[in-house]
Amino acid sequence: MSTLIEVLLTSDSNNSLWTTCVWDPHTGTSLMTYKGGGTAETKTLSFIGNDYIAAVERTKPVLHVWPLNSQQTVQGMRFILPGKAGALAITRDGSYIVAGIDEKIYLWQTSSGNLLTIISRHYQKIVQLKFTPDGKYFVSAAEDGMVMVWSLVTVAAHPEVDLVTQTTAGQHDPVYIFSDHSLPVTDLCISKTGMHGRLATVSSDRTCKIYDLSSGEMLLNIIFDVPLSAIVMDVLELNIFIGSTEGKIYQFSLTNPPRNRDFLVNSEANCPTFNAHTKAVTCLSVSLDGVTLMSGSNDEQVILWHIQSKQSVQTIRLKGPITNAFFTVNYPAIYKQDFSPSIILHSLDRTLEKDNEEATEIEVLVNKKIAFWPDLIQNGFDSSQPSNEIEHEFKVKELSLKEELQKLKTINANLYAFSINKALSTVAESNVINNNKKKRRNRN
Repeated sequence: MSTLIEVLLTSDSNNSLWTTCVWDPHTGTSLMTYKGGGTAETKTLSFIGNDYIAAVERTKPVLHVWPLNSQQTVQGMRFILPGKAGALAITRDGSYIVAGIDEKIYLWQTSSGNLLTIISRHYQKIVQLKFTPDGKYFVSAAEDGMVMVWSLVTVAAHPEVDLVTQTTAGQHDPVYIFSDHSLPVTDLCISKTGMHGRLATVSSDRTCKIYDLSSGEMLLNIIFDVPLSAIVMDVLELNIFIGSTEGKIYQFSLTNPPRNRDFLVNSEANCPTFNAHTKAVTCLSVSLDGVTLMSGSNDEQVILWHIQSKQSVQTIRLKGPITNAFFTVNYPAIYKQDFSPSIILHSLDRTLEKDNEEATEIEVLVNKKIAFWPDLIQNGFDSSQPSNEIEHEFKVKELSLKEELQKLKTINANLYAFSINKALSTVAESNVINNNKKKRRNRN
């Protein structure tokens, strides 16, 4: 178990055995199952830091949370949402949770459970939410065909948060609004570099659009002959893999972009395909080594592909259509008996209206090591060195600084003495000249 670098996480619409499952991608064996959460909503399965896994139940307004080492949900706490959520995203460090409920976006702080804001800018149901890897921005996509990029700081620290009510909520301005799709957006993916990279979206209007997040411009519009349902980039972001409602997966190279912004895919010659699924592709993910592509479909299959040869190397058959499936690192907490989480969970508020008299302060305790001497690494010191060696290096550096300071003092003193002598000699010369002039006048 511990030798695995990455594992595969899946969930399907048949929850008779479990809600979500962890698989060994090499052998196809089940490593861990999480139960009691019903059917997980499509693309809402997410990790909360390195300690928990969460998923929204499809039929109820409930967020289910499991400790990574337990098959049962967190005891003594229920996470009730204001409504049935169709999208969910959590920052990588687990600090913030964002959920799409109908056409509104709800933002919570995980440790306190405070509902920070409600954003109401979409016109139809939100289908996808994703944070950038650094957690500073998130992207929302909806059935109205619009894609919006939001700044977490701007939204969470809005000056009217303390005074906001349910009727005045949601008046926030996004960083970008992309309204190029004419039909519902079905999936999106973000570069690992976040706002310095690219955003790719697919839609039922049979197009895939790639945007530059640093400028907000559309770089490429790829047109297919079938509706699209899923998208992912490879590790180096040299290729994108696009899943269709017919079960085909297209590979498009970003290293040889077309001359025009609009590009029509009409043959396998300019866009190789993976063919095995018989129904719509719902999930795509690429392994950490960039060799394997994972695809989940409504045909109840999860297929692992060798990207270079386009051949399937592993097939996992489940009991229902695949709702969530992706590669993730193999967290050590999955196999530990003793669980000591570093993230604090709290029940989620359902409204923004708060009574200030009943407000309580929450002390957030986090089990993290703080680097008190960051300058050591920046200046070339290694924190793994013994303390005697570090102390010796400090002394050597201190002596060199003192010598440098003494040199500067000597130079300044010499400059001062030279300038004084120069000034005095100039005054003496001027006095002699004046006296000689006076003597000449008196003689005359």
